Amino acid sequence: MGKTKERVMDIMEKYKIKLKDDTLVFNESGLDFQVVFATDHLGDEWVLRFPRRQDVIPRTKIEKKVLDIVNQCISIFQSPHWSIYTEELIAYKKLKGVPAGTIDTEKQAYVWEIDINNVPAVFHQTLGKALAALHRIPKERAIEAGLVVHTPAEARQSMKMRMDTVKEKYGVGEGLWHRWQTWLNDHEVWPKETGFIHGDVHAGHILIDKKAKVTGLIDWTEAKVTDISNDFVAHYRTFGEEGLDSLIEAYKQSGGYVWPRMKEHILELATAYPVAIAEFAAISGLDEYEQMARKVLFE
Repeated sequence: MGKTKERVMDIMEKYKIKLKDDTLVFNESGLDFQVVFATDHLGDEWVLRFPRRQDVIPRTKIEKKVLDIVNQCISIFQSPHWSIYTEELIAYKKLKGVPAGTIDTEKQAYVWEIDINNVPAVFHQTLGKALAALHRIPKERAIEAGLVVHTPAEARQSMKMRMDTVKEKYGVGEGLWHRWQTWLNDHEVWPKETGFIHGDVHAGHILIDKKAKVTGLIDWTEAKVTDISNDFVAHYRTFGEEGLDSLIEAYKQSGGYVWPRMKEHILELATAYPVAIAEFAAISGLDEYEQMARKVLFE
């Protein structure tokens, strides 16, 4: 059962925050958290996350460490700052900006805040700048926090192991498998450095202002130190090669790590997306994802 309006207000009073009772908006879509948006009597907007089960909060420990590192190391964009972090509640002040796109679950498509057919240059430029800053966070910070930290060789090996596991469970079409193996064995196409990645940089997690300038990144559950190309794939899948070229150029101008065959590597990484679908199908046991995995692995 989720919290009622009265219960939410009572819990927040415990933390000396008085909410305006006509501002509470409930979002019940999450499997792990009931989310409530509210404004306090000082006019500050809050995001409140109430765990639905006891196993949820322990699994947020890594995310909390990630956010602490990002908030300490990054000043050019915002990420959530959990000012309340207890067994019963995670709460933070709402960040500036709105998601560049939100998914309409019925249509299975994005509802955009930017002109998708004529994406403002500032969007690519500021995202490139944000990623360059993020990827430069010292690896020592990630090691201290107990995050996954890959060397370039380990990042490649990790992808190989994931592919082998998926092939064992579901099988992979001959053409796709050959393409994956050619990519894995082409040492020159792979990066010689790794970096601190967000891991899920899609439009729903990128916050922008009215001019399409990137102001923040949310949902840090996939953060780790590994192949930085992971932070470019969703951009390519959404905005095509032209969008990817713009992002790589902006990233390079901001001092990000680039290598001669970076774009080619990102395009090959994009063809490996069936791996993630198959992994989710295996973890969730959901029939629709099992079917989707089998379909994309043999296309």
